[in-house]
Amino acid sequence: MHETAPVSDATGTTTRRSARELGPADLVWDHFSRPRGDDVVARVHAAAAAGYAAIGLFLGAWAALRERPDELDRVDAALEETGLVVANIETLRGWAGAGPEEDLRRQEALAYEMTDRFGCRYVQVIGDAAGPLDGAAAGFAALCDRAGDHGLLVGLEWVPSMTNIGDASTALRIVTEADRPNGGLCVDSWHFTRSTNDLDDLRAIPGALVVATQWNDGTISPQDPDYYTDTLANRVVPGEGEFSLVDIVRILDGNGSTAPLGIEVCSAALWAAPVEVAARRGADAMRQVLALARSAP
Repeated sequence: MHETAPVSDATGTTTRRSARELGPADLVWDHFSRPRGDDVVARVHAAAAAGYAAIGLFLGAWAALRERPDELDRVDAALEETGLVVANIETLRGWAGAGPEEDLRRQEALAYEMTDRFGCRYVQVIGDAAGPLDGAAAGFAALCDRAGDHGLLVGLEWVPSMTNIGDASTALRIVTEADRPNGGLCVDSWHFTRSTNDLDDLRAIPGALVVATQWNDGTISPQDPDYYTDTLANRVVPGEGEFSLVDIVRILDGNGSTAPLGIEVCSAALWAAPVEVAARRGADAMRQVLALARSAP
């Protein structure tokens, strides 16, 4: 089953697109904008009401769904009713030799099941990388080849403090050396800001290598000394923090990025809010940032 997303043309006629046709005007509500075990059906309906084109889904959520056929039927029905698609898959680790091979293969099998069912466009990967970076590039290339058999793009997201692929230049070197047509980067405004926060790092990324983006805001300095805790609790919706989001949008647009816009606001406050509120606040806030960034000078 390859799901498609609704779109209205200038006449108001609704046509349908696959997840792989989404572009830089489309919002994707990524999984960790809500607690990882939140009801997927509720996510779908909340995202549709807020005007997203798609959702992202965590591998753990898919692993649970596939064991509950009745619940999976409910998800399929919600997607059919709303016209939303499942676009993004999170997250694969161990591809660069830093974990047991069997764990990676098990994760990949889940990702490919999701892709073959929903027609997903993208799977996100993070470090660690074992050994020198040329080994990481080889591991990334091999993963891209396997994912390509299922039509998937693969995006390497740099994550400071928690992994040893912690900045844009390191991630770009791995992706460039791997040199795969379906391989690129995920640019997350949180991890960018909390790594180098150097806009020149983004200017150096060819737009064709940006296969996914994730948007959120926050303080420049950590609110919690533990990166993991901070990243999962203290993000805010775009435009309500200190990040240079307008500049980031303009740079990625200027570089020619055609990636959809993933909204990933990991926030203790929004996790506790009603799902409809969390979805709406993220979408509305990102639209305001886009209006500023893409308005004529």
